[in-house]
Amino acid sequence: MSKKREFDDGVVVKFFNYVWCFLLGDFYFWILNIPFIFVALGMIINNTVNVTMIVILMLSSIPIGPALTALLSLMGKLTRDGYTDVTKDFFEAYKVNFKHSVFFWIVGMSILTLAWVELLYLNNNSSLTQVGIIPLVIIFVCIAVGSYIFPIISRFYMKKKEVLILSIICLFKKSYICIVSIATTCVLWVILIKIKLFIILPLFFVSIICYLIMLMEKSMLQDIEEKYNNKDIEVQ
Repeated sequence: MSKKREFDDGVVVKFFNYVWCFLLGDFYFWILNIPFIFVALGMIINNTVNVTMIVILMLSSIPIGPALTALLSLMGKLTRDGYTDVTKDFFEAYKVNFKHSVFFWIVGMSILTLAWVELLYLNNNSSLTQVGIIPLVIIFVCIAVGSYIFPIISRFYMKKKEVLILSIICLFKKSYICIVSIATTCVLWVILIKIKLFIILPLFFVSIICYLIMLMEKSMLQDIEEKYNNKDIEVQ
């Protein structure tokens, strides 16, 4: 009876620990991205999508890069250890990975912005509509590579060139991770919207997605750690 009680207590404590990590992690993430929230809400409320607003939206999203990497680092530690000091680990990862995160985020957002603007232009020209598949492919590839870049820099200290090459290699060798990650994000979003939970989406959504990504990429990151074990690489 006591063993069952201990098990139940352990499960309950672990459950609330995870809930706390998700909640506080998302709170820090959104606090660091208040400018993006205001711009995105403004676009939604005013139903305004033009080149100027797209550029402003992308510029306001720059803080997302380091915040996302910090959240991935936090969730990665949670998948490995089952526990994390949320505040300490989040802001430590934010500080350590800031430069790399901002660099890759700006590059990615620049590519996405150009592709998005091009897509708007092509959609407004009926004779060029079929060519619209090109910017869509660019957008997909950019997001796909990014789904490996940010988990990698959240775990390892590497040169930018090494991170990019390794991410592309992982994209080809372990493409299922990217596909499942994108599909999971879309499915969760649709489900939460359908059951009218969009009010609480910001509370858990980003943390849950980051947790699932790090869970799916756990073995991949372990393989990378073993591969570079004898080389000049630091592990977070």
